[in-house]
Amino acid sequence: MEMKDLFEKVMQKSINMALATSVDNKPNVRVVTFAYDPARAGKVFFTTFNRNQKVKEFAENPYVACMPIPESPEADAQVRIFGTVQKSSVSLDEIIAIIAKKYPGNADTIKEGGSMMDIYEICFDEAYVTAGMNPAEKVNV
Repeated sequence: MEMKDLFEKVMQKSINMALATSVDNKPNVRVVTFAYDPARAGKVFFTTFNRNQKVKEFAENPYVACMPIPESPEADAQVRIFGTVQKSSVSLDEIIAIIAKKYPGNADTIKEGGSMMDIYEICFDEAYVTAGMNPAEKVNV
């Protein structure tokens, strides 16, 4: 399977991703549920409460790394993404629809957050895909 195909497979099948930020040379990582739409290549979307620590960290340093977490220990590949994060103009309903395809129960949680939730997007041009014991390969998106 081509690396670009592995990238798409991981992005479509994974529900959560590890999201890493860094402020004052202090890294911080957390797990968030994400949405990926191949029609919007080069962007990963997620929701977050608008008053939490990660939003403050985004304001101080918009450079982030993320890695979708495979749902199965037999996953074909791992994907690493480095990019910049910003508040998104995509509607909450659009993001809920994408997330609900993979994780239907999470849609209600997002809706309950209402005005306390914001949508963010990570913008990137390339990702790194590792398959098996092979070295990571860069994939342009």
